[in-house]
Amino acid sequence: MSFSHTTSPKVPTRHATQEELAARVASGLETLDTQVDAFVRPMHAAHRTAPAANGGWSIDAILEHLCLTNVAYLDAMHSALEHAGAGAGAERTTGDWRPTLGGRLLVASMQSKWRLPAPKSIVPGPTPRARVLDALLGTHSVLRDLLRQAQGREWTRVRMVSPLSRLVRLNLGDAALVMLRHGERHAQQMDRVHRSLTA
Repeated sequence: MSFSHTTSPKVPTRHATQEELAARVASGLETLDTQVDAFVRPMHAAHRTAPAANGGWSIDAILEHLCLTNVAYLDAMHSALEHAGAGAGAERTTGDWRPTLGGRLLVASMQSKWRLPAPKSIVPGPTPRARVLDALLGTHSVLRDLLRQAQGREWTRVRMVSPLSRLVRLNLGDAALVMLRHGERHAQQMDRVHRSLTA
């Protein structure tokens, strides 16, 4: 078995309309969902819960980490949209999206080969939740729905502090891209764990 996922090449990182960004993030998530599901679901439970050969996270632990991260980001995005409600100055005007500096740097870090330490709040515990793969896919579905429902807001004015670092400020489009790229990054990690266990 091999995991063939590569980073979505057509997701904009500099400038796009909100519709373009939402469509391309949704497409990237669909590809990620399809490949992760086909990769993980047929595995035996013992293989999914076995630590990597180097003592790192198991495949299910990686899935749990992604669930924890996605829920944190989705909560922050929902909160930002609530604060950007009617009368808050975030009603849609141009529909043009540009990343913040923090968003651009965070997305770039997700595509680097450097190992990044995970904040304690998203480090998986010893026992991942039941049906963790389905839980992860569910967070992606929530993100797709959120982006569709948020088209009436100007995403560059829907701002939040990263739920994982108070030093990083993001807009709504940044957060969506971070979720996608973070998932892609850890999909490659799952592949490395699988290979380490079958070498």
